Amino acid sequence: MLDFLHLENIAVAKDLEINFSNGFNILTGETGAGKSIIIDSINMLLGAKMSKDIIRNGESYATVTAYFSDISESIYSICDELGISYDREDVFSITRTINSEGKNTVRINSHPSTLAQLKAIGCLFVNIHGQNENHSFINKSNHILLLDEYSSNDILLQEYKSLYEKLNALKNEISTLVKDNEQKDTMIEILKFQIKEISSAKLKDLNEEEKLVALRGKLKGAEKIIKNSNNVYRALFQNESGISAYILIDKAIESLNRLSELEPAANELSQRLNELKFEIEDIAERAKDFVSFDGIDDPERQLDALEGRLALIQRLEKKYGSSIEEIIKFKDEAELKLKTLENVDNRIADLKHEYKTIYSKASDIASEIHGLRVKAASKLSKIVKDALEYLDMPKVKFEIKVEEAKKDGKIVLSSNGCDDVEFMIATNAGEDLAPMSKIASGGELARIMLALKSALSDKKGAQTVIFDEIDTGVSGSTSQKIGIKLATISKNTQTFCVTHSAQIASLANQHYLIKKQEINGRAETKVSLLSDEERVHEIARIIGGIDLSEKQYDAARELLSQSRDILKNI
Repeated sequence: MLDFLHLENIAVAKDLEINFSNGFNILTGETGAGKSIIIDSINMLLGAKMSKDIIRNGESYATVTAYFSDISESIYSICDELGISYDREDVFSITRTINSEGKNTVRINSHPSTLAQLKAIGCLFVNIHGQNENHSFINKSNHILLLDEYSSNDILLQEYKSLYEKLNALKNEISTLVKDNEQKDTMIEILKFQIKEISSAKLKDLNEEEKLVALRGKLKGAEKIIKNSNNVYRALFQNESGISAYILIDKAIESLNRLSELEPAANELSQRLNELKFEIEDIAERAKDFVSFDGIDDPERQLDALEGRLALIQRLEKKYGSSIEEIIKFKDEAELKLKTLENVDNRIADLKHEYKTIYSKASDIASEIHGLRVKAASKLSKIVKDALEYLDMPKVKFEIKVEEAKKDGKIVLSSNGCDDVEFMIATNAGEDLAPMSKIASGGELARIMLALKSALSDKKGAQTVIFDEIDTGVSGSTSQKIGIKLATISKNTQTFCVTHSAQIASLANQHYLIKKQEINGRAETKVSLLSDEERVHEIARIIGGIDLSEKQYDAARELLSQSRDILKNI
């Protein structure tokens, strides 16, 4: 139940708070008073797309907050699925803010939430039925959904839709394999060539290309490496002239040894030079190792071989992937495809058998759903017809046509089963039943929608329903009967109605007046719950207009008294 609504900076509603009750709630007011603002604000809470133009002029944001109570278990379950936090001991709150840049902020139970979560949960709290929705009832594609809402066949439909998804997946796989099978021989030859070409390259090291590129750089500098490595070796250790750092240091050591007999300190210098001699020898040998190129005897010949290997890898990369890893992956997938193609006939046969089994099961469930729809259509057709007759359409004929969709004598399955559902109606005596899309009268559409919603109100749906100007195109006793239907719906569901009808307004449990006032030089919308005497004045205004007479007040009091008697019998 919607308990509380707070609007801040929504168009002409600067700061508006409204407390609501269960039952039948009416909202009235003069044209332009701000009734549409209330509806737009609730739509904003349901996750509807909103423009930043809704923000009150001069303000940087607009906010709507609602509190709900008596939450159903089904809503709590969906909150769990969506990851929405809640406290069963507290009210359920929803807040949405739009700033001047058009950005949304959503909080559910004071926790930051997404707009997607809001859209998923909002429609479970409130349903708004306006003139636009009247026309959606004309759309044939919605008829099967409305019938299913009445049929309460959710479990069967869920099972069927799961099977239908599997059928589509199998159908697509079979189609692909059949297409491949038509070119099987060609595909097999292509795959074998690709697998052989990749396998012959013997790609194992995923980093081989990077290593080869690094080695290529070294081999290209082979001449410089050989020259300078040899220079280091000859200068430090051994060369053709016999003069090297190693030889000279050795001679210096001999001299120091002879000198140590006369100068003891020379012995220390000799030892230091001896250590340096071994260090020079090590440096010379390591420099000489650079020439070996890790065991490569002929760098130039090895460079040619390396370039050939890199060219092979790069050629394969152009054909099968941008790296050795992707090439190997391509080969693995090709081997799997080859295996599949070589067994494609068996695979197609297996899939067709599986398809046939699932199709048979799906058809059985679709037929079961069809039976439930036929029974529900019969019951719902009578309920709607009786409701329409009560709503001053005495000659109306209404029938929900449910036929199995067939082609060449075989049932055709679709996402909702095997049925073609359409609402058929004849509004005047002597007319044949025709699709509801042929109806042109807005008043008739409004009554058909109300009759359907009345039948569906105790089945399932939102805990709160709002009817926006459902009285459009009707008046007099018909308006009163619409009001009685709305009051009946409110016994099971909190019901709101924005109306210009005195007859409908008089039947409300709570009557709210929407009025525009000038405060500090600016227009502001205010909403107030009317007392009994204030209701008399407002209903008299609806009946009579601007200049009210005592007769109009008497008529308002009489209408309210009559409505109270009617409500006692609902």
